[in-house]
Formats: sequence, C-alpha cells, structure tokens
Amino acid sequence: MLPSALSIEHFGSTSIPGVAAKPIIDILAVVAEVDGVVADLRPLEQLGYVYRPMAFPEDDDHLFFAKDTDGKRSHHLHVFGATSLVPEANRVFRAYVAANPDAARRYEAAKRRAAELHSHSRAQYGAAKEEMMTQLSAEARLWSLSAGHQSAQG
Repeated sequence: MLPSALSIEHFGSTSIPGVAAKPIIDILAVVAEVDGVVADLRPLEQLGYVYRPMAFPEDDDHLFFAKDTDGKRSHHLHVFGATSLVPEANRVFRAYVAANPDAARRYEAAKRRAAELHSHSRAQYGAAKEEMMTQLSAEARLWSLSAGHQSAQG
C-alpha cells in the first residue's frame, strides 16, 4: 500500500474503546514526503482508495483518501509528511480520550449531536464538533505535558 510509510496506525473514534463511532475506520500513515504518494496513486487505487485532493486544502502535508466497501464509506486514509505535527497531536488526543471517561463522554456527545444535525455533510459534521475537538485537544496537550505521557503508537 505505502511501501515508504514510516508508520501506519488506527486512529479516530473507532480506535478509542467504548466511544460510539460511525462504522468508518480512520487510518493515519506517515511518509517521508507526501509528494511521492501523489506521484503514483496506483497502489492505493488498486486497494479501492480514492484520492480527495481538496479535503484539507489548508495543509499541504495532509493527503486524504476515501474507500467504499459494498457501496458504503468504510475507510478514511490520512497520509502525512514526516515533518507534520498532526500525527502526534492525534496520538495524544486518542490517548487522552481513552484514559479519561469524562473526556470520552463529552467527545461522544459532541459527535452524536453533530451526526444528528448533519448526517449528510462531512464538512458540516466536522464543523459542528470543532469547538469540542479544539477544547479536548487543548486538554490533551496539557494532560500529556503535565503527566509526561507518551502517546501510544500503533
């Protein structure tokens, strides 16, 4: 799939035990440089992944691919360059929410509200949960720094 990947891991809601999630697996991959992935999309296309080049236009180091299985969205693949800070932030977020039941409850409630309001728009769904995501991300950073936590890769 990504022979040059430095790491590949499961992240997002489905990676956090006990948190309700849409049945879509989010995969985080880190590569030396994203340009190499874009230069040859065939390996990912052969696996059913479709490149969505404008999904994250504000981040040149973030590639997004979607995969459908049996006509339904089943996977999101996020590919980041090695210098991106986003993968580690996602790892810390995942570890924090998994370790803190109150954070998990608030995260799940925000996701449910967003899904109820915007079930047919990924962009509106994301925007609706943005405030809670920002708050929890800040809490996660403080938790990680104050407790000296290491994120759990894998």
